[in-house]
Amino acid sequence: MRTRQEVGAQAPVMARHVACLRGWHPALARAELASLLPDLETERLEGRRLMCLDGDVTEGVLSQAVAVSSGCQAILCNALVWAHQGPESMDAFIAAVIEHVQAHPQNGTVAVRAWRHEGRIEGVGPSQLAQRIGGRLSDAGYAIDLDAPDHRFGVVIDASSNTIACGWMVGFGDESDGIATRRAAERPFFKPVSLDPRLARLAVNIASGPVHTGTTLDMMTGTGGFLIEAALSGRTVVGLDLDEVMVQGTQENLAWALKGHSDHMATVCQGDSTNLSTALPQGCGPVSGFVLDPPYGRNSQGSLAPMKLLESVLISAQEVAHSNAGLVLILPIHPMGEHPDAPLHDEEVVDLLHGEWSEVEQALSLSGWSIQGRWIEHVHASLGRLILHATVVPQD
Repeated sequence: MRTRQEVGAQAPVMARHVACLRGWHPALARAELASLLPDLETERLEGRRLMCLDGDVTEGVLSQAVAVSSGCQAILCNALVWAHQGPESMDAFIAAVIEHVQAHPQNGTVAVRAWRHEGRIEGVGPSQLAQRIGGRLSDAGYAIDLDAPDHRFGVVIDASSNTIACGWMVGFGDESDGIATRRAAERPFFKPVSLDPRLARLAVNIASGPVHTGTTLDMMTGTGGFLIEAALSGRTVVGLDLDEVMVQGTQENLAWALKGHSDHMATVCQGDSTNLSTALPQGCGPVSGFVLDPPYGRNSQGSLAPMKLLESVLISAQEVAHSNAGLVLILPIHPMGEHPDAPLHDEEVVDLLHGEWSEVEQALSLSGWSIQGRWIEHVHASLGRLILHATVVPQD
């Protein structure tokens, strides 16, 4: 299905919806949004932080996806994407915007929110553009309310593709996701290997899909990074760890992060992830999303070698998984440089800090998991992370 159509040198490109992504790791953000909105077809646009979404969903579904997402700033509904061709084209752009708004009207007060992606387009400033569009909306009969509008018209100026995308906005377009305020080092119980909350939230969303589709399981919870982000997303989530010290520390972190959220649906308990059928709390039900950041080296517990432990955990997970469950596995690797814009190719081999990539592939295959995508996060000069997404293979 075509999600957009070129209609002329200075004419707009019409798209169903356009997602505006944050700049930290657009490739992971695209995967996250595809998991949160499985009923929509997705397509990367020329701008590295712009993504087309095609299909029919309610604004409530879009709003929930943006609210829990780590990588999406906003979604522009019934979007218009304009190829900028210099200052002389701006009058035509404004006219196209007004025509577009008339074709997709809203009831109530409005405000215009404009921002930049990836630098500047000469002669196009967010404040000036917002004022011009707001003035024309006022002329068209809309009441402007900059403080608490009923609707926001979003405009993103994307320098990487020399385009301007706009539409009625779900979300606020903020560059900061608020997640950074929960840095792992600020938790009462902290270990240096703890994941950044942004990555933890992305992993939960990629693995679990839409909120309220089932239980998310943090199989080796450690200090509770996955558990916290899943709980704050409104998910039913269970954190499991073999080490009682980790369980107690995670309970402290959960109480710290969820202060004021007494209605959360998070549980943490001691248990063996190689035997999930008996370790999970009663009433947990089939698990729809699994997240796993296994401990290695000095942080590792138990008698099994790392790859044998991984295989045992994956087999156990498959036994309690929902028929369309997802899994995100995070493994430490030797640095491969920055890869923020695209997943790894299927044939690309990664250099693991512990074990061989072929062993991971074999463990996944033998335990009934199919790889859907792999991404790289650059941590520092001597460490990277592999983020792997897999889905359960249907059993006969």
